[in-house]
Amino acid sequence: MTLVGEVLATGDELIHGALFDTNSKFLAGELERLGVEVRRLTVTGDAPGPMRAAIAEACGRADVVVATGGLGPTLDDRMRDVVAEVAGGPLWFDEASWRQVQDWLLNRGRPVPDSNRRQAMFPPGAQPIANPIGTAPGFAVTLGRGRLFALPGVPREMKAMLAASVLPEVAAMPGLTPLAQQWLRVLGPSEAALGERIERFMVADRNPAVGITASGGLLTVRIVGTAKSAEVAAAACEATAAELRPLLGDWLFAEGAVDLPELVLQRLRAQGRTLALAESCTGGLIAKALTDVAGSSDVLMGGIVAYSNASKTALLSVPAELVAAHGAVSEPVAAAMAAGARARFAADVAVATTGIAGPGGGSPQKPVGTVCFGLADAAGARAWTARIPDLGRTFVRDRAVFEVWRELLRR
Repeated sequence: MTLVGEVLATGDELIHGALFDTNSKFLAGELERLGVEVRRLTVTGDAPGPMRAAIAEACGRADVVVATGGLGPTLDDRMRDVVAEVAGGPLWFDEASWRQVQDWLLNRGRPVPDSNRRQAMFPPGAQPIANPIGTAPGFAVTLGRGRLFALPGVPREMKAMLAASVLPEVAAMPGLTPLAQQWLRVLGPSEAALGERIERFMVADRNPAVGITASGGLLTVRIVGTAKSAEVAAAACEATAAELRPLLGDWLFAEGAVDLPELVLQRLRAQGRTLALAESCTGGLIAKALTDVAGSSDVLMGGIVAYSNASKTALLSVPAELVAAHGAVSEPVAAAMAAGARARFAADVAVATTGIAGPGGGSPQKPVGTVCFGLADAAGARAWTARIPDLGRTFVRDRAVFEVWRELLRR
């Protein structure tokens, strides 16, 4: 028997586009790592009818359903009420949960509105799930085939409660399918070209399954295997990866599920090298990605967004005559930007980006998507140019960042 899972995200802000649903992606990954076969992700608004149907249908199809949102104190937080309707009984009040809500608010010097009492109301048969870092308790209840876990939509609260209360219960359920996965990061080809090269591995019902995910020009070959044990599944994934690597050739530049900025930091840290940045067309995207990783300050010395020609000269010591002779988007300027950043921050290595992200600014000689990169280290400064497909400003900038990750991981 396979343990089947579904994830349900609720909230008008999700279906109207005001917020992006990141919870479902995280939840699916965590459940999959345990061995739950996640078959569906659903997003619904706060209207009781669609929410009721989504909950009832999910619990009729799946063994494990994790829902987020709708547990706040206001009248548009309807998760508990809708689940009670599906369960066919009235809400009940839990004094212990109410005390936890009160204590959380009082300990932070906040008032305790009576409306917060709603958060201590639960559907019939539900077991409360404590929230250690917020006022919204969750709950677990069995509906039809499924065990429903209702968690807050606030990501940090959801993640804490999932780890403490939900995953341990799911891990003890029968039917978990041991799973392993391996990621191969590819930069260079189109998705179609990559697909043609590895198409014999992407047939339906193959185990391990092989698929391609595209994001901002980065292609990830994802290998997912199931077996009688996680060790056997991992061995099967590695065997498939060993067959794929020669086909990927120079396109392959990184492996594993670790995010690329963190992987870059790990590599530089292991080498004992520090990094500085000089960004023009990427506008600080490289610095942001690195500083999103906790502890990056031991590697990243600093960065400069030198967008105008004058700032390249004033902040990075790029000679004005060099810009005049070659243009801001040129290899000599990129190399000078990297050298200037390395000197300014006393870093071991520095990288620079200068390019034409569009939609305007291109020319026949330097079309939109032309990006020049510079790298400076103890051996000197060098530069290279990438012609990134003009698939929009965001694509060009994101792809430029991936080019930087590839270069730093090659060294």
